[in-house]
Amino acid sequence: MIPCHVASHWVLLVGNLKGKYWDFYDSLPNPMHKSSLRENIRFLHEDRAEVLPGDISDWPIHTVEGLPTQDNGNDCGIFVMKYMEASLGKDPVDWTRHTSWAKEMPRIRAEIVATLLQTFQTSLLTENGFLCIKLMLCLEPKLWQHLNIDQQI
Repeated sequence: MIPCHVASHWVLLVGNLKGKYWDFYDSLPNPMHKSSLRENIRFLHEDRAEVLPGDISDWPIHTVEGLPTQDNGNDCGIFVMKYMEASLGKDPVDWTRHTSWAKEMPRIRAEIVATLLQTFQTSLLTENGFLCIKLMLCLEPKLWQHLNIDQQI
């Protein structure tokens, strides 16, 4: 799994070693995003050739269809994290079960912040701690009550 930043947008590439192809996940579908990936793949091949099976730069790129998509220009990174999370299982993902991510974004952000706070609770003066605080300020108070954040840290 390789998160890629192309044209000010985060997308996800997942290499299939057996099938020798790439799966491409894009929450804001745009042909320009896919066309920019070859350079990233070539860089990865050159940088990690000793541990990769053959020339990965020639593998075809398959666009994963039916993905949940974002409804703004800001949530691409969170969608990449959710694509990664959903794709970690052994069974194929039924993307129709995940169509409400854009509507659930405040809750998803709150869950991410809760995880970050739990992980970095002893070092809130780090860069990650400041990120947590910044994200906390963006969330609605009712979401904090739902997650019982004050009891978790």
